[in-house]
Amino acid sequence: MNRILAVDDDPNLLEIIRLRLKSSGFDVFTADSGETALKLLEKEVFDAAVLDMKLEGETGLEIFENIKKNDPELPVIFLTAYGTIDEAVEAMRRGAVGYLTKPFDHRELVIQVEKAVEKNNLSRENLRLRNMLRETLLAGNIIGRSDKMRRLNEQILLAAGSDASVYIQGESGTGKELVAKMLHLSSARKDSPFVAINSSAIPESLMESELFGYEKGAFTGANRRKKGFFEQAQEGTLFMDEVSEMPLSMQAKLLRVLENREVYPLGSEKKIRLDIRLVSASNKDLTEEIKKGTFREDLFYRIHVMQLRIPPLRERREDIPLLAEHFIKMYSARYGRRAEHLSPQAFEKIMTCDWHGNVRELENTIESAVVLTAGTEIGADAVRLSSGANTPQTFKEAKKEFEERYARELMEINKGNVSKASRMADVYRADFYELLKKYSIDPESFR
Repeated sequence: MNRILAVDDDPNLLEIIRLRLKSSGFDVFTADSGETALKLLEKEVFDAAVLDMKLEGETGLEIFENIKKNDPELPVIFLTAYGTIDEAVEAMRRGAVGYLTKPFDHRELVIQVEKAVEKNNLSRENLRLRNMLRETLLAGNIIGRSDKMRRLNEQILLAAGSDASVYIQGESGTGKELVAKMLHLSSARKDSPFVAINSSAIPESLMESELFGYEKGAFTGANRRKKGFFEQAQEGTLFMDEVSEMPLSMQAKLLRVLENREVYPLGSEKKIRLDIRLVSASNKDLTEEIKKGTFREDLFYRIHVMQLRIPPLRERREDIPLLAEHFIKMYSARYGRRAEHLSPQAFEKIMTCDWHGNVRELENTIESAVVLTAGTEIGADAVRLSSGANTPQTFKEAKKEFEERYARELMEINKGNVSKASRMADVYRADFYELLKKYSIDPESFR
């Protein structure tokens, strides 16, 4: 739920604003002075603010400047009387996103707040994407040293130069959404929305309303207009993951939208012209799905103008050391560990694994190994491979593995204090000592 800060010294008007925005689905915080507003800003994070231009003993512009010092990206809407319109215009020049003249239409208030929230969400998402892209490039998560990954990078830059639909083929865990985000951020649409959806996660009964949106009153429970994913992605990129899981009935509707470049929200006769770039992905071979009759051939050609294939990790083993090094640094910093490198045995273990879960599985494995490592070197015993990658298969072996890992994690959390660890485990101290002895775990090594 989006959080709104409303600031006004008129308690009646403040309550009206609160109730109106709350009924439209916002979580509203109120302040009757600039001082109270700034205290709230120090403790809470807001998506937009509604600020009266004239407060007792204060001017809206003064409060606005203080708000901007606290949260430069927070969109602010001013409430102004006719005599202060010039000040509102000045506030717009300084970065406010809008103003309303008293007495204002409550519907217009909601519309302006919705636009402000949307702008704020877009700004934060773009910042997050850019940070993610920078981290990704540094990590080698998508861009590796291997020839295959260098070719993929070249293909991404080539595809970014056009608006053609792109289909990304790759196994689970290879980073299909990251490639889609890199494609978006390398394109002319980089400053517009990137909207990602997973077709397999949306129930068939809700898919049409989620994709195309709906008008107020379109069906029971439709209490307000909602933009669909297509409309949310206007002028930007819509990423449809696991497109192979879309029901045939929806595939026909998707095809029609892509052909006509327009969408009709449920309950509306007014079409919305679309200006989006479609990127889709799947971990399945769509040509095989066409043969099975589960995917439309005409839709395949519509979404498959350009294809990017992400190679699985087992096909680019030379990238594994780069990835492992990055994940060790990242998780050591996150968890306050001293781990710096893999032992020769641990290195051999990760290099010979097939990594059916690809980069995601490697990352999870390294994260776990860092948590289990007290010193600077990660040993082979800390590298716990998942089932299907030569892990113990019997219940006895699995139980043994869990006991040792559990005991080590408790020692890590409690910095070698056996009494605290045994209380956390809800076992007698003597029994916990026996567990440590069983797996040759020295409490001193965790202090």
